[in-house]
Amino acid sequence: MLVIAGCAGAPAQLQYAAASSAVIAAPPADAQARLRTCQQFFVELDRVVRRAKVTDSQAAPVPGFPYLRMDRFLQSFRDQTVAEPAFSAWVGRLQRLAEQGRQLELANLPADRVRALQAMFSAALGEPRDLMETVRDCATQLHRRDLADNARRERLRAAWVPSEYVTWKRGVGLYMFTSLPVNSVIKRWHEVTHATFAQPIESLAVHGELLRYVPPRLPIPLDSDGVRDILRRSAQNPLGIPEPAGVDRQRLFATFAPTWQIDVVSDDDRLGAPGWSSVADETPTIDVRYPTVYRQLSHTRIAGKVLLQLNYVVWFPARPRTSRWDYLGGYVDGISWRVTLSPDGTPLVFEAMHNCGCYHMFFPTPGLRLRPVANTPDDDLQEAALVPQQAPALAPGSGPVLRIAHRTHYLQRVTITALDNGRSVAYRWADYDSLRSLPLAPGGRRSLFRADGIVPGTTRGERWFLWPMGIPHPGQMRQWGHHAIAFVGRRHFDDPYLLETTFQIDN
Repeated sequence: MLVIAGCAGAPAQLQYAAASSAVIAAPPADAQARLRTCQQFFVELDRVVRRAKVTDSQAAPVPGFPYLRMDRFLQSFRDQTVAEPAFSAWVGRLQRLAEQGRQLELANLPADRVRALQAMFSAALGEPRDLMETVRDCATQLHRRDLADNARRERLRAAWVPSEYVTWKRGVGLYMFTSLPVNSVIKRWHEVTHATFAQPIESLAVHGELLRYVPPRLPIPLDSDGVRDILRRSAQNPLGIPEPAGVDRQRLFATFAPTWQIDVVSDDDRLGAPGWSSVADETPTIDVRYPTVYRQLSHTRIAGKVLLQLNYVVWFPARPRTSRWDYLGGYVDGISWRVTLSPDGTPLVFEAMHNCGCYHMFFPTPGLRLRPVANTPDDDLQEAALVPQQAPALAPGSGPVLRIAHRTHYLQRVTITALDNGRSVAYRWADYDSLRSLPLAPGGRRSLFRADGIVPGTTRGERWFLWPMGIPHPGQMRQWGHHAIAFVGRRHFDDPYLLETTFQIDN
């Protein structure tokens, strides 16, 4: 283990026996010693981050490869990255995922522990060193070693991202039996949702003010040719992954940006920006003075092609409880709206879900047909996909209008024009990753999410009924990568094959 040299004031958990000091008494004498020091550094960094409870779990660690992290999308490339340059490109992306997570963890780590780690590794290398510089340097060295070892390459290609479903909970909760009434309730909710979407939009009840949250005026939206050009140019890489950046990314989000038309009865129905007052807060605040839409890119795979997805995420202060028996209400609520883009620059399908992973819906364009529900050996039942309406045909450069109910924040309709009554308020853009390291008023930073990907303080009463479905903390808001979107069966929002297994594409 590494030890701290000359850090008498460091926290107790960073202090080690003097017998270990020989490990870092002098700079490594050779490359092997340097690799061992790097491995020890990552072990120590993980330990300090874990004890400080600032682990970022948006991407999963890869056992045996501390400089890599994996998500479900990159996991899907395991079997097609045998040869170069695809394998190196794949590992490079895993490394960037890990570096991003490490950088956020270090930003959220208390300053005294950062200083202790800096002192520890500076002594090991014999020179002052920024921690992220150390992370990158050690990752590069370990990466170079692993690429030269066929056995380690095969071990890496066997890595996988754990499911959000906990099998033992399903076993203890007698899932084979308890899933039957849950599936019946879900079917009933689907029926109610279809009935709501079948109503003329003018007849939907309004309990307060219909407030329109509209996109900022800039940047200027694109036509389908402009979108297609960005998708083509940004996919010029060994894995064929469209990854627009900078102005291209901003213009894509602006082109398909939704208008949120919300029935506002109280501040709990207003969009806001999550934040913390202090490290000790048990529940984040949602500041409705700053209506914000958080942007996140993702990808799906259909017919051997990688398609780009634009995610628009919003947050509400609460879903107010109607009584002490309201098991769906609680602090903080939110909605994610996703647009999957066809290579021709037009939308292929839209999706919506609440940020608990609940109430997931598809809105496909013509040419997509729902596949029959296929039951699997480990799940006798599969929750049916909910398709309450077809996607509306959007005019070039315009996004949809999402009609949102008060209190429940249920999506009630997807249209191309908003009802004229009500005011308009422009929302702000922010990157979803900013939620992983929010500033604190007294100084320091804190993620919106716990180490398990859950937003603290968002407990729902439904957990007492739905835990046998195997989803941890059902009803609570959660981080990207942790959205299980079916109580019956298994389905993840970030599954790159979600659309391909749900729809048959005619063309």
